[in-house]
Amino acid sequence: MTTYSISVDDLASLRDKTILITGAATGIGRSAVKVALENGAKVAVGDWNEEAAALIAPFGDRALFKKCDVSNWDNVLSLFEEAHNKFGVIHSVISNAGINTHEGFLSDEFDEKSGKLLAPSLKSIDVNLVGPIYVTKCAIHFFRKWPDVASQLVINSSAGAFFPAPPIYLYCAAKTGLLGLMRALRTETIEENITINAVAPWLTITPMVLPNWLQKWGDLPKNSTTGVANALFLPILQPKVNGKSFFVAGDQIIDFEDTLYNAEPQWMGEQLSSDVRAGQKLLLGTI
Repeated sequence: MTTYSISVDDLASLRDKTILITGAATGIGRSAVKVALENGAKVAVGDWNEEAAALIAPFGDRALFKKCDVSNWDNVLSLFEEAHNKFGVIHSVISNAGINTHEGFLSDEFDEKSGKLLAPSLKSIDVNLVGPIYVTKCAIHFFRKWPDVASQLVINSSAGAFFPAPPIYLYCAAKTGLLGLMRALRTETIEENITINAVAPWLTITPMVLPNWLQKWGDLPKNSTTGVANALFLPILQPKVNGKSFFVAGDQIIDFEDTLYNAEPQWMGEQLSSDVRAGQKLLLGTI
């Protein structure tokens, strides 16, 4: 198990970096924007909630707000274009925007006229999975404009990507998809001077937390929004870190990827583990 830590002094390295952050009006994103600006970064913020504009107002030309629905491609592209036009190089991107739709996936709803079973709402998938995919596509495109600059993409996933969290079934599906996206890209983007990492917060005190969860949680570890924000900045402050999934519990940052890899022979068996690793090397073109 590998643990990481971020100190107040480390955050000073954010000075003069341009960081684009989606989802900033409340919770983790709001804390991330405050930390970045207070430590001298230039920040482009995209959020559907215009309250984020007031957050950055005191920082003048070092900050940009763009109203943005991450599930809308044109909105995401416009955010990146405005950030690039204003600041030039974009050093880092934090894909943080997400929603908890309090979904009723197991409840049946029917068309009033025909009585036909209605399809479930995919709003959670649109915002929590499609949105970050759009952000990832734009991030890589704009990072490529400055190939000599080391760039970092950080995707905010969830503990729900590793452990079930009913009743937010589609939320968990979306957040698991983000881990798959990171893992699929990490050996490719590093060849272009771009790192990609994921953060998976456990229960964090934000408006998204279901009230009954908080009541039941008791003395189990809880994250502060600033603690998770620090985890989001870790790959920016340590730019050689790539392809990790940082589980955050009680504000402690623990990488799961190395542990999962090293444990493969135990849960897959020695032969299958060896075969799968050989197959992956063939797929990735490393042999």
